[in-house]
Amino acid sequence: MFRLGQELDQSERMIQKITEDLERKDLERRGHEKELVEIQDSLQKQREKRQNESLYFEQKRIELEEAEAEFEAARESVSEIRADHRIAEEAHRSLVRELERVAGYIEDSKKRVVKIGEEIAAGEERHRECQRRKGLIEEELARLYDELKAAEDDLNRADLERRRFQDTIREEELKESDLRAEIDALKERISNARMEHSGIRFKMDNLIDTVQEKFNLDLPEVYGQHLDKGFSRPEMEKTIEKKKGILNRMGDVNLTAIKEHEALKERHDFIIEQREDLIHSIESLRTAIRKINRTSLEKFRAIFQAVDDKLKEIFPILFSGGTAGLRLTDETKPLESGVLVEVQPPGKKLSHMGLLSGGEKALVAMALLFAIYMIKPSPFCLLDEVDAPLDESNIERFNNLLNEIKQESQVIMVTHSRKTMEIMDRLYGITMESKGVSKLVSVNLKDFKEQVSAN
Repeated sequence: MFRLGQELDQSERMIQKITEDLERKDLERRGHEKELVEIQDSLQKQREKRQNESLYFEQKRIELEEAEAEFEAARESVSEIRADHRIAEEAHRSLVRELERVAGYIEDSKKRVVKIGEEIAAGEERHRECQRRKGLIEEELARLYDELKAAEDDLNRADLERRRFQDTIREEELKESDLRAEIDALKERISNARMEHSGIRFKMDNLIDTVQEKFNLDLPEVYGQHLDKGFSRPEMEKTIEKKKGILNRMGDVNLTAIKEHEALKERHDFIIEQREDLIHSIESLRTAIRKINRTSLEKFRAIFQAVDDKLKEIFPILFSGGTAGLRLTDETKPLESGVLVEVQPPGKKLSHMGLLSGGEKALVAMALLFAIYMIKPSPFCLLDEVDAPLDESNIERFNNLLNEIKQESQVIMVTHSRKTMEIMDRLYGITMESKGVSKLVSVNLKDFKEQVSAN
């Protein structure tokens, strides 16, 4: 579940990136279409101009034929017309070259539009694929959640059945113990009775023999004369029936109780093992979450401290003094807390960014962004008119910061500030000598400065 969650986050970030790429490509496509319309308008104007000049050439040709008829009388006029004709032809050739160059530019623009369309189609395909993967991952997560819920329900039901079964087993064991005690007592009494019966029988035999030897009498014939008159047969039969009832209530002995107990014990052990596996899995997930939170907290604190230290170094460069620092709104929960930027410009009280002026806010924002950037600088740093809201004094301090960044990265900056241009090594500008035609101009200030220093 943790891995799928990470993949879902990565898919969402990829979808966002693809969406941004599609929007950027769409903007570029619209720009190219606009440029293509402007080029087509320019081409139409050049064609109209060429047609007008063709008419003009035709008119001059007629005038030339008329002038040849009057050649001797208008030599000077013919010379002027020929000179105008050469100028027009040169202009015509220039226009032809211009049309060829415009046609080539139109062809290149069409190729770029086709390429952009292909990139847009590929991006849409990637977007659909990511949406499909996102749906599959969400379905898989829902299925896993359902299985986990069902497993927990089965575990709870099995645990409840196990407790009920244990209670039933204990009750049956108590009953069995009582019955065994009664059976043992009855068996003992029966054994004693048999022993007494055997003893009495033996005594009776001895008594019969003794009476026969001593008195010459047959005891079985004369024993009636010696019976106990208080003997009650119904009471004796009642007692015997009572004993038989007790014996019948004991019932038959269940010979399969041991096997049933073993089967139930095996099922109970299996359920306990599954429960322990689930508990172990849940504990593993909790351990992984705790480890991730601990690692995130350690990295956040390290980066937070590094950004705070860099901000304390960069802020005095932009403000020519003063202090700045970062503070958490809730230090007990760093990963959920907000971040406050506390600044104290030179000669002012400690305050937040919301209480500063527009230029000061821009400088504080630059200080924070460059503090984050300078922790791990990249090979290139691209800036787009970040000095626009700054006045001249702030731009000078900003240039001092750029000189520090130049030690770590190559800075590419779009700007209209002359002071910022002065510290650059090379300048690139776009000019439009002819309407609708842009031209790139570059100046190597570093070589120029080195030549000036050498001279």
